[in-house]
Amino acid sequence: MPSVVEPAKPLPVYYIGHAGVGLLFKESEQNHTVQKNLRAIGKEILALSPRPKAIITFSGHFEAGEIHGPGTIEVNVKNGTYIQHDFVNDFHDSHPFVYEYEWPHQDAPELATQVYRHLVKAGLKAKRVERGVDHGVWVPFKIMFPPEEPLDIPIIQVSTYHGYDLESQIRLGEVFQPLRYNPRPTRLYRTPPANCMDDRHDGYLIVASGMAVHSFPSIAEIYSAPTEEERERTKEKVLQESRTFDTQLRKALARRDAAERKAELLKLESLYEFKRSHPTVEHFTPILVAAGAAGDADAEPLGVDVVEPGMSYLNVSYAPLPPDYRSTKLPISGPTLYKVALEIKYRIANTDRPVERVLRVLAAMVERSTTWQMVRDMLPQEKSFKT
Repeated sequence: MPSVVEPAKPLPVYYIGHAGVGLLFKESEQNHTVQKNLRAIGKEILALSPRPKAIITFSGHFEAGEIHGPGTIEVNVKNGTYIQHDFVNDFHDSHPFVYEYEWPHQDAPELATQVYRHLVKAGLKAKRVERGVDHGVWVPFKIMFPPEEPLDIPIIQVSTYHGYDLESQIRLGEVFQPLRYNPRPTRLYRTPPANCMDDRHDGYLIVASGMAVHSFPSIAEIYSAPTEEERERTKEKVLQESRTFDTQLRKALARRDAAERKAELLKLESLYEFKRSHPTVEHFTPILVAAGAAGDADAEPLGVDVVEPGMSYLNVSYAPLPPDYRSTKLPISGPTLYKVALEIKYRIANTDRPVERVLRVLAAMVERSTTWQMVRDMLPQEKSFKT
């Protein structure tokens, strides 16, 4: 006999400003503030209940390699990953000890393989790779999870897309929405059939790591100014550009509706300050992935704001909205329906019908007029379907 489908509770999504390795040893008021902000986020993650089965990370230092061609996502499935000392600067003369930094952590190659398979089933071109942990992950995580409170959750590294197609990064994040739900089967029956609604794709926490403003060329302009007076003027100009973009970015992220947030984020690319704040986009794309993974959500900036000339250390958490956000009559959330449809398609029915056809059937079961629009918004790629 059919039973009521209980709405699943998704885990939050985090975006963090990761900084460089200097965050670990340079003494400054702003560094201490950034460290304090990250430490608070680490405590928050360790306090999550139920615990995530793994943390999926996206980093500004892990773009898919050109070797695999455009439109490819890489998933690190290596066991026993090493720490990459992949710094922009050469510290061998000034601070050689940074090449001795380590960060103990757990890998989960089996879970990483499941994430890879989820991407393939969702229609993405994905490759499994073996690599180390870049400093966009281990530097902030080393602060977030110190030896006295270590991270006991494995990490799974997933790349962003290589290139300047910003919308594709948001679509990438959208594919990860179903993975955020707690490891509890969504039951369609009081006594489900064997292997029904397998929960292997549940309970992942998503942490994207980048920089809201990241412009070495702008910083170089300051230091290359010919006089102290000109240097101060350039510094003030760059700081104003950084603050302007940081403010516009926060306004876009504050949109609760996922579609509205996506539109506002993509508009940022046309700003003069965007080009100045992101001469290259690899540190901006994790912001887009996190925004896509969050879906409809409340975005909350975390900690004390730190904006420097050419840098912004913005941190954001996305808290899921209540299930009745779009309709007070909706008995099941859109992300849950999409997850259920994938499970039916690939694990139960083994059907060749496209997942949107399965979604259409499910939508007819629960308040079709409101649910279908919500479910359609959750699809990994924008398409047009008749309801």
